[in-house]
Amino acid sequence: MKMIKRSPISVAIALAIPMTSGSVLAQNSDGRLEEIIVTAAKRSQSVLDVPYNISALGGTQLKDAGVTDTNALIRMVPGLNTFDDGARGSGTRNNYTLRGLNAEGASNQDDNPKIAQATVSTYVGETPVFFPLKLVDLERVEVLRGPQGTLYGSGSVGGTIRFIPKVADYDAFSFDVTGQVSTTEESDDTGFDGHVTINAPLSENSAIRFTAGREHVAGFIDAAGRVEQTGSRLNPGSVVLANPDDILGSPVVPAAIVRDSNDADITHARANFRFSPTDLIDISLSYHYQETEANDRNEDNTRFGSGEEYVNYTAFGSEQDSEFNLISADIEVDLGFAILTSATGFTDIETTAVSGSSSGFLVQNLPAYYFGFPRLFSPILRNESRETLTQEVRLVSQSEGNLQWVAGAFYSDSDLDFSLVQDLPGINDYANAYFGLSPALNFTDTLARGSTQQSFKDKALFGELTYNISDAWQITGGARIFDQELTGNSGVPLPFASRTTEFFYYGSASNDFLLGGFVPTTNTSDGQIFKVNSSYRFNDSTLGFFTWAQGFRAGGANQLPETDPFGNNNTSFLRFDADDADSYEIGVKGSLSSDINYSTTLFYVDWANFQTTLSSPFGISFVDNVPGATSTGLEFEANGYLGQNTAFNFSYAWTDAVVSDPFQVALDDPSTTVKKGTRLPGSPEHSLFAGITHTQNLSSSSLVYQANLAYQGETFSSFGDFANVVTDNFIEFDSYTVWNASLKWEKDQYSVTLFGNNLTNERGSSLGVVEEFLGPRDQARGVITPRTIGLRFAWSYN
Repeated sequence: MKMIKRSPISVAIALAIPMTSGSVLAQNSDGRLEEIIVTAAKRSQSVLDVPYNISALGGTQLKDAGVTDTNALIRMVPGLNTFDDGARGSGTRNNYTLRGLNAEGASNQDDNPKIAQATVSTYVGETPVFFPLKLVDLERVEVLRGPQGTLYGSGSVGGTIRFIPKVADYDAFSFDVTGQVSTTEESDDTGFDGHVTINAPLSENSAIRFTAGREHVAGFIDAAGRVEQTGSRLNPGSVVLANPDDILGSPVVPAAIVRDSNDADITHARANFRFSPTDLIDISLSYHYQETEANDRNEDNTRFGSGEEYVNYTAFGSEQDSEFNLISADIEVDLGFAILTSATGFTDIETTAVSGSSSGFLVQNLPAYYFGFPRLFSPILRNESRETLTQEVRLVSQSEGNLQWVAGAFYSDSDLDFSLVQDLPGINDYANAYFGLSPALNFTDTLARGSTQQSFKDKALFGELTYNISDAWQITGGARIFDQELTGNSGVPLPFASRTTEFFYYGSASNDFLLGGFVPTTNTSDGQIFKVNSSYRFNDSTLGFFTWAQGFRAGGANQLPETDPFGNNNTSFLRFDADDADSYEIGVKGSLSSDINYSTTLFYVDWANFQTTLSSPFGISFVDNVPGATSTGLEFEANGYLGQNTAFNFSYAWTDAVVSDPFQVALDDPSTTVKKGTRLPGSPEHSLFAGITHTQNLSSSSLVYQANLAYQGETFSSFGDFANVVTDNFIEFDSYTVWNASLKWEKDQYSVTLFGNNLTNERGSSLGVVEEFLGPRDQARGVITPRTIGLRFAWSYN
């Protein structure tokens, strides 16, 4: 048989074992822990040789623990946080936080595209993209803490997460099937999840890998406040009147309670074709697809109605359908002195959503503008399409001398097309009847209709140079030079409010844009960031390291009118600048023995000129830069074996992320001052994960006992509670602990697992909306999934 020469990167991918730092580990035949290979620094390295703080979780570990979604993954990585809203998850909104660097409020009601970039960049393979993907058939997940701007660019202020799928294997045919059923507390529904994976060599230098599956997520929220409507799932239409002849005073017809309203269905597939036309070239072509149909949010309202948990009272559901498509081509060429890599990715993400609780804002804060209309039920319908083309070309040196280097170029072109419409069926007829107008005027039933069309282009050159001063001591310098351009237009006209205002002043009703129209959105930024890293190997089992690194987020544009109805000039708010962070970390990692690995890091981050949401004098939210914040903390990980058959892993993060300079949430209003020392939203001070796995060998099979816990400290939803800002939405979320356990029986290619998640039925919450914002009926708290018990079956053929 012809022998195929693999490049070092290809070998690293092929040999990277599934158990990595922060996970249950595998042992060599001599009883020592296996070496872990990662590619976070764009070259293959043992995780213990990477000279900065990185956590990695292997695909087998995630599979054995039943982790197939990002919310469960995040609990396993202390210091990594998000706002858990279940499968609904607000579509394409990346809410990840690392090292506490977050300035977004913890509200699940805003499905608009994020104006400001996320603070944590995410990658699927080599492609920068965010989508809440199913975590199946992964090689590993790498979590890079701290700014990663030199290699990973804009949006990596807090860090970077890399989801690395498995690629086709030339050597062996394999077939894997996994299926599970589960029951969830508070639910009459049955959850199921299953997928198959096939790896098929086509020749000695080509192979294909395919995985596909479907999941039904059981709902556990009962919707008790629905009203009858004439439309469909994603377009509710008009409400049904109890007395159609009474336009002025008729109530609506209530709908039956919807049990388990927040169920969801997820369909996913991925295909990878890999071939080596010569010994020196490796080509990997992939297509990734996922469709998510979620019927409501994971939120309840214990402050209204019966006061029961896991019940909400919104008049409409908050359905959302999302579709994700990713096509990628990764090509590696062994040039001898270096590996040349070309990584091309094209993503197309489509989302259609209903915000069923949006009516609450009208009822709570604006009823006078609708003249006592008794049926203020007005959901917002949103459609978002985002297409992104990315191209990265890089060279990674292979020399054995004192110098190693990485050099590359990056290009990204992202196009956003977004629209929303908020109708209030019947308000036009009601307004005419209320004013006794004959002939009638056309006030329209449309409260708001908005759109955003934007193109964002990012061009960059980057590189890192490492000099090995000795066998033990190295120093690395890195830089990224970037040029970014944002162009487009955006706006949210208010037709009904504009026409009624016009009617009061002029007696006519035809101007949709009196209170807001479409404005250009443009911004450009360019610059450079740097990194210095040094490490010293004290002995074979101890590595000390220090890193100073800069990170940044691109600037952007708001959709404010240049002049609001009060005559305020908003010109200075139309654009916001890039923000940046300087991070310092010092740490040590290594092995205490052949059985235990560890890593500990101290860090300090100075986040200057950071972007956050403020309020204009007219009360419109917009993004602007405020002076600064700091984050100080400690991260510790240890994993290994306690005896031959018992593995453990423990991770802890202490994070003190606070405002360093006061600023005002509402401009020119001292009562809304955010004081120095205020904790950043969504940032717990303490978080930890601990797990233990014990294997009991039987005569011809084995039992595997596994248990773990994840703790998250208390968090705050925003910077504070300000009487003059309705949208401040301040909530204190209590700490919570989630306990999971499983018992697996395995024999040859078969395994059966009995598992329990959230065994103590903890009511954890990390996001919500207060009564002052949405009123008593539509206020909410997002909740994690209650206790779930299930049975998982797996069969593998190799």
